[in-house]
Amino acid sequence: MAWLDFLKNGNELSELLIEGNNPYGAQLLKQADVEQMRDHLQSTERLLGYVLGRVVLAGRGLWLLTDQRLLVSENDTGTTVQHFALKDITEAECVKGKYGYTLRVTAAGQQRSVYGASAHLAAVFYRALGQKVRCSPVYKPTTLDADDVAEVVHHFSDAALRLQPDALVNAGARALIAQLAQDAASQVRVAEAAH
Repeated sequence: MAWLDFLKNGNELSELLIEGNNPYGAQLLKQADVEQMRDHLQSTERLLGYVLGRVVLAGRGLWLLTDQRLLVSENDTGTTVQHFALKDITEAECVKGKYGYTLRVTAAGQQRSVYGASAHLAAVFYRALGQKVRCSPVYKPTTLDADDVAEVVHHFSDAALRLQPDALVNAGARALIAQLAQDAASQVRVAEAAH
């Protein structure tokens, strides 16, 4: 089965292992992602962000953060989406590693992680998570410039509109996402100035 996974994802895995960069970590959500996650969102929830990466022994990983829950999909072809209420998250961390950023959470006695996440998407995602739950400081935070902030706002706003096209909560989604991205960029600059 690992051989079939390599044939299917070989280019992505090669770039991840050799260059330390996940070429798919900074993409817009695929239509399959939207279809998989749409039915799991409640009409009262607001999307705060997402990260794409890899999950050990499972393939592609997608984490979707709302103002109420963390939704986790850990397989390219699976339809299973795990739901974790934010109040159940007891630990969270974001670490820069050899293969991009790794995010980990412990919720309801289970640990979940995704690695190879895009630096700027992970930074803003983790900042949004940190406003809802207690998170460890980011290990080796990334610097976000104006282009990074604009890209994050575009990606997260696109996801919010595609996942909940008729929801009234989207009226302020773009402004909220833009504020989260600006806060994340400012937080990194303050942390760098302190060192």
